[in-house]
Amino acid sequence: MTILATGGSGLLGREIKKLESSIIAPSHKDMDITDERQILAVFQKHQPDIVLHLAAETKPPQHEDAPEPGLSANIIGTANVALACHKLGARLVYTSTDYLYVGPGPHKEDEAVFAPYKFGWSKLGGETAIRLLRDFLILRLSFGPRPFPWDKVYAGQYNSKLYVDEIAPLVLQAAKSKAVGVMNIGGPRTTLEDYARRTKPDIQTIRKPEWVPADTSLDITRMKQVLDIKNENKLLKH
Repeated sequence: MTILATGGSGLLGREIKKLESSIIAPSHKDMDITDERQILAVFQKHQPDIVLHLAAETKPPQHEDAPEPGLSANIIGTANVALACHKLGARLVYTSTDYLYVGPGPHKEDEAVFAPYKFGWSKLGGETAIRLLRDFLILRLSFGPRPFPWDKVYAGQYNSKLYVDEIAPLVLQAAKSKAVGVMNIGGPRTTLEDYARRTKPDIQTIRKPEWVPADTSLDITRMKQVLDIKNENKLLKH
């Protein structure tokens, strides 16, 4: 099984490469996802069975300031990757975001979605392109670097966030599975404060901005079934 990953130099990509060094991860110079011809040439060279599409512009403030990052990379770039997968018959696995869910959680994969900010809309745009394929898996997830990188944390925000070293094996296992459609990937329901305190016990809290969803916690029933996980609490590395 040949796996090719876009965005292999990013936070999640680097962690997944630690788990499986045989994954092909072209650099941005060798494969720019905004260049349709270049993508197809790289895919034709390596003939991947699975494409793990991790590459994205992920800094929300950039998307609020201008549409270019979301349009060129997250929407058009994802459509280019999807088209190349279609032409080669490769399975496409796309990492999306939990910030598409609204209202109280835990959220199920078949719920209606609504992005609270432009980064979320750009990831949803990528999802719509991928849904035109037959063999695809959209992973809605939330993760961050270990340790928690900021000095303060929002109070009163619920999620299913994992640290990158915790979520990487789940993403890789899901990519190799036969599952199609949409799958939530995450851990037990928690607060952002409790998540942060697993690596920064003395962190202080600040008021949550209005634009941050109050509850993006995930129903991970499908993930547990597909990946044969009996106890989600064992996903946490303290």
